[in-house]
Amino acid sequence: MATQTHQSETARLEETRMTLGEHLEELRSRLIRSAVAFVLALAVAWGFHETLSDVVQEPLRRAVEWLNADLVELHEAEVLEEATSPARFFRTGLPQDAPPAERLLRPIPSDLRGDGAGSGFFFYLRVSLYFAFLGSAPVILWQLWQFIAAGLYSSEKRVVHRYFPASLLLFGAGIVFGFYVMVPYGQYFLARFSLEQFRYDPKVDEYFQFIKSLCLALGLVFQLPILMMGLARMGIVEPSFFARYRGHFLLVALLFAALMTPPDPITQMMMAVPMVLLYEIGYRLSGMGRSASETAGAE
Repeated sequence: MATQTHQSETARLEETRMTLGEHLEELRSRLIRSAVAFVLALAVAWGFHETLSDVVQEPLRRAVEWLNADLVELHEAEVLEEATSPARFFRTGLPQDAPPAERLLRPIPSDLRGDGAGSGFFFYLRVSLYFAFLGSAPVILWQLWQFIAAGLYSSEKRVVHRYFPASLLLFGAGIVFGFYVMVPYGQYFLARFSLEQFRYDPKVDEYFQFIKSLCLALGLVFQLPILMMGLARMGIVEPSFFARYRGHFLLVALLFAALMTPPDPITQMMMAVPMVLLYEIGYRLSGMGRSASETAGAE
């Protein structure tokens, strides 16, 4: 029965094969639709470039607030230890519960520093480009999938149709986790190591590279359960394979986190631990998906 189904699928696939010219025409139409979606998203993003820039800098402001609070504690400790005048570090006449940035004579700035006249413009442009890509990503990925789907069997198409929405949601969840958790804590812990000797003064390019690398890496990492489920559902990998190599993946997660995050153990663990949890979730779901696939095949 399975052999007959496979033969009929192969026959239908042969009937729908396109010539090289038809493939190129199909690719051209898909690229045009993707480009239109991206340009429209870019136009909208550029219209709100200042608002989007404020959103991108929000994790930095959180990190700077924590660093200024630490500076207040460090300076207060110096005042008590050396019996020096608080006026060396603090503004006088302010209450103790005033915000750290107001109490310090030289607080860490919460605004990014540009090294050139066009730094601000190019920062706006890059922010708009990335938001446009994220906004148009569902359309672009769907067009790419529609082009690839012509060469797949119906069973393979069903797998992708089922997991495509979940893949987008997980990618977005990874970016959100990176943006609201990893970026502020990464900036804070990285700058905190040298806070007593070096003044933290974030630059536009360095901060944007930092936020881009972490968020995109976590967006890809959050695809792990979908990848594992898909491989198991299509019979490429057995769920027992994932169980057998748990320990190996733990080492891979630690190495990946060490490469993709700043050189501090806390930030590295903040990436490695979700990877291990996602691996466990993928392993559990792959077993369920494989059982469902075998049940459907038996019927």
